[in-house]
Amino acid sequence: MILRFADGGVGYLQNSDVTTGTAGEEIKTSNASSALNQVADVPAGQAFNGRVVTHAIGFASTQNAYTASYLWCAIKDAQGKIVVPIQGGGGKVAELPRLYKPTQLSTGMSVHGAWQAAADAANLYGSLTVCSPRKCDIFFAQGSDSASVELVNANGASVGQSMAGATSTMMWGVYPSTIGMNNQGGGVSALWVTDAQGQAKALIPPSDGGGASNAISSSDTQAIRIPVRFSQNDQGWINTDT
Repeated sequence: MILRFADGGVGYLQNSDVTTGTAGEEIKTSNASSALNQVADVPAGQAFNGRVVTHAIGFASTQNAYTASYLWCAIKDAQGKIVVPIQGGGGKVAELPRLYKPTQLSTGMSVHGAWQAAADAANLYGSLTVCSPRKCDIFFAQGSDSASVELVNANGASVGQSMAGATSTMMWGVYPSTIGMNNQGGGVSALWVTDAQGQAKALIPPSDGGGASNAISSSDTQAIRIPVRFSQNDQGWINTDT
């Protein structure tokens, strides 16, 4: 994890043993091999207290095989609430994206991230990140072959329940298939949001998270600017066939 601050400085975070899955784990400062002049194993909010993060990138890598796929990453407040998501990718990333909004760190704030191994499979976890001017949240679900599965956040809330009354300005999705989330043609080649009547309100084509074995061009997941106003009964979905 690389952070860039408004004052021109930078910070580096690392967790060398993040368990694969959707829950995510904290990523703290690192000074492996004493290569960097910073104190290791300190939460981001404490290590960089008062500094404003303007750009950041998260990336995942595995030993001896290019299979690690970024699922989600975010800066959280002292209560564990998502303040701002961080874009990311696999071991090959090409750019340091600007955060959705500049974020000042303080003691108690932390950075968390999640990943999984890429595969040609319909049962991988996909994630949908949604940002509005007042709130950001991350939703995920395990894909099921040719069946629609609802995306929910870490508390089990739907897209509509979490984001009701907000209008999105950015959304991005991840599905870490090495071939594609719908290469057999029986599913949907995007994550999507529906209204109470089941009509599609948004289609979000996902990145592979950078974990495809041939991911020469995979960099970071790209945010898509889609203005969608969310209502209480809106739902997000994934339907894979791979």
